[in-house]
Amino acid sequence: MKSILLLALLGLLTPQLIYGGIIKTEQHRNPVRSPVHFNSNGTFKIVTFTDLHYGEGAGSDWGPANDIKSTKVMFDILDWEKPDFVVFTGDLMSAEVMYPNGTETMDQLLEPVVKGNYKWASTYGNHDIGNNVSREVILSAEQKYDGSYTQQGEEGLIGNTNYYIPIYPPTGTNGSEEKPALILWFFDSRGGRNSSGGISAYVHETVVDWFKLTAQQMNETWGPVPSLAFFHYPTDEYKPIHDTIADHPECPGQHDDIVTPQERDTGFMEALVASGMIKAAFVGHNHGNGWCCNYKTLALCYNRQSGHGGGWVGWTRGSRVLTLNIDDLWGPALNYIRLENGTIVDQFVSQV
Repeated sequence: MKSILLLALLGLLTPQLIYGGIIKTEQHRNPVRSPVHFNSNGTFKIVTFTDLHYGEGAGSDWGPANDIKSTKVMFDILDWEKPDFVVFTGDLMSAEVMYPNGTETMDQLLEPVVKGNYKWASTYGNHDIGNNVSREVILSAEQKYDGSYTQQGEEGLIGNTNYYIPIYPPTGTNGSEEKPALILWFFDSRGGRNSSGGISAYVHETVVDWFKLTAQQMNETWGPVPSLAFFHYPTDEYKPIHDTIADHPECPGQHDDIVTPQERDTGFMEALVASGMIKAAFVGHNHGNGWCCNYKTLALCYNRQSGHGGGWVGWTRGSRVLTLNIDDLWGPALNYIRLENGTIVDQFVSQV
């Protein structure tokens, strides 16, 4: 931590405030959070939840019933996996059909992580906004809980949830808060509609430029730090893999949907690859997809749909689980799908 502050003072990093190891610009007063560390044995497990779609069908039988099922999915998977961190990759709710009860809906949605005393972070999707619910309301509802590491991005970045979280070596090890062992990146691919009209669904150029600059600063300061990227909409690069995945038995997982990529290619994936940091990217959005495959220098993965909302039936819900070891973060990494019935399927070991 001291070294990061010193670098900021020396001008090696842009003028920023440090929040529990998270570098943010001075314009945004995100809550102060304690640094996140690997376990004493050097392991770190992440459970992902995507496309929960809470808040549908208010006043109906099916809407609240789906939310109860989704809550059970999360409680069960958290109980089986007992992760160190939880990531929500968008479409937490279906805000376009909701009246102004986003805060209450978030309280219900977050019950499993709050009661379990877990740390978590989110990036938002195209359904996390509507005429009566904004992403800012959802963010405020999250940040009132101490376990939330979700951040409002820097001033000038288009979108809300563009930020990163450093994960440090085990507490008590030499320099355990000076250089991260892992970085979790979150990007807002936006989309959806509000009272002003439609919102473009892609990671904006301002965010791509911010990532390039920040990654360059990190590489110059620390050297390459292995990193994971989380966002909601897949990029164009997912489509050719999906279209030929039957020919790639090394790419396990569900592929029962189309790929709906970001509406515009801003060089986002090219920037992730060129950074030399990103080991894997994880998305949601297309509910019937849940596969992983190697692409150039990283793995491209769909997370499994976790929620019973969203209007899609016939698929067993679940979570992609990431298991990391601090001694081999640049080596092959294991992830798998934990289904709501307890079964583990689609084990994938990245080879990049």
